[in-house]
Amino acid sequence: MTKVFLDANGNCINIGDWEYGEYTNEIGETVFSNPLPDDAVETEAEVVTGWDGGLYLSTDPRKDN
Repeated sequence: MTKVFLDANGNCINIGDWEYGEYTNEIGETVFSNPLPDDAVETEAEVVTGWDGGLYLSTDPRKDN
């Protein structure tokens, strides 16, 4: 099982850790240039390598094209 992020419709928007794009600006504040969408949820799912070498959820039919 692998950490994945799903949108409100259940579509996979990220496999693995979310890259927030965190950096510190010139006045010392932490800024996120790639925040997690408000409706996104983190869960665990089975991930497989598809026919093209990409990563897919095991339930995604595109893995077999």
